[in-house]
Amino acid sequence: MTLPIKLMWGEQELNCNQALPELPQWRLENIQFYLSQFKNNGRPIYLVQDGHLTQQKNLALLGSDCRSDGQWQIVFEHTLEPGEFSFNLGVPFKQNHQAPLKSQSPLNQSDMFWTWQMGHKFFRLDLTKHESKKRETEPQTGWQFHLGSTGCKSASVMRAPTKECDHPNRPKFTLTYQGDNSLVLDLAPLLSETLNNQKITQDSCMSDPHTLICRELLPRIGINSSSEIWRWQS
Repeated sequence: MTLPIKLMWGEQELNCNQALPELPQWRLENIQFYLSQFKNNGRPIYLVQDGHLTQQKNLALLGSDCRSDGQWQIVFEHTLEPGEFSFNLGVPFKQNHQAPLKSQSPLNQSDMFWTWQMGHKFFRLDLTKHESKKRETEPQTGWQFHLGSTGCKSASVMRAPTKECDHPNRPKFTLTYQGDNSLVLDLAPLLSETLNNQKITQDSCMSDPHTLICRELLPRIGINSSSEIWRWQS
């Protein structure tokens, strides 16, 4: 079964290098994320691996770096049954801290990896701010939200931790599946209020829960809180 993923802002579909609705100064430059540990009515449901370089048995890398079309679908071994459908945003601990050069695709993508100690970026969002008063020759400013585990302890950044990090930052989402056509990632509940606050967006969020910007964003993406970023579309 193939499940399409749609990137949207409210009811409007988003594409790379497109201005965000209601926030035309911000443009999408990169949106990539790992989804993992899928379950359907409490039972694990696995992904097809043969010929799918963006999938392993229990995880998928989705989205686009905006230099290609990217990957916007998940291919399961079996058809989803109506009922509870759940998944995590992130890479499971046992896979998260492996060296990317030795990992199988899609865990070998260097732009989605920090260090052996911290592991992978579970969610990467890069925006560019286009200010009308700037000259065309002046560089545009950027803003990022990169989600991953923090508080990871090991002998050095080149060593993997042996125990789970203090802040795993793998939010779990549970939806009711009723034969819907697409799974929607809605950026509006995540970003709308934050991007309207110029004081907050002076800094990017790299998952540090002690920073003002991350304290705004982490609950909205589902860290220790409910989130409205995922929904179905018939």
